[in-house]
Amino acid sequence: MRIVTYNIEFGGRGREAAIERVLAGLEADVIALTEADDPAVVAGLADALGLHHVWAEGSGARHLATLSRFPILDWQIHNRPPLSQGVLATKLGVGNGERGSGEVITVYNVHFLPFLLLPFEMRRWQAVGRLLALIREEAPGPHLIVGDVNSIGPGDRVRQRRNPARMRRVMALQAGIVFRLAVPRLLRAGYVDCFRRLHPESDGFTWMTGNPTTRYDYVLADRAMAPRLRACRVVTDAPGV
Repeated sequence: MRIVTYNIEFGGRGREAAIERVLAGLEADVIALTEADDPAVVAGLADALGLHHVWAEGSGARHLATLSRFPILDWQIHNRPPLSQGVLATKLGVGNGERGSGEVITVYNVHFLPFLLLPFEMRRWQAVGRLLALIREEAPGPHLIVGDVNSIGPGDRVRQRRNPARMRRVMALQAGIVFRLAVPRLLRAGYVDCFRRLHPESDGFTWMTGNPTTRYDYVLADRAMAPRLRACRVVTDAPGV
């Protein structure tokens, strides 16, 4: 199974053709979209790519969508605090037949609050705690947590001097210190950071295009899925990038 997580930025309106070219070139089985703010754009992409899809509202202006080559058996949006901006849980029938007679895999497509200031990181730490509680309650079986966590993993660097001036001014409020609470909480719960597992020395920056400074986006595998990991990379060479 090939899965892609992609922040399409403010809904993608006016950039549909470029986004479609990127996604078509990746030939993904599952696509987790963040900032999928326009349901019409999502529906158009799914139709053009021949994929099933679900779109759901987040807690604010930013929304989520998951596209899948596999049948979507069920889905639920979790968007109440502290799960801001939201978590879209989608159950996929990975097998034969319209309802997927084989294994069921759940994808938790997440988008948490931005900004690296400590109060926001504490809120993301709380969001992770709530997400872990939901997963314990749902007992979904094999699953992945993917998307825009907006947090920094242990050991990852941030090229703050290359960030936009506004972000540098914000970080000056805490002397440039990057607090790391949310991602370590996921790792302590047993999840595998797929990119870091395979690329222990690479930055893997996912933000921003043309001036990469930070890794905000993750694919995290649970104990059942982690042994299946074969490859994980940040795509910079797809058509339309």
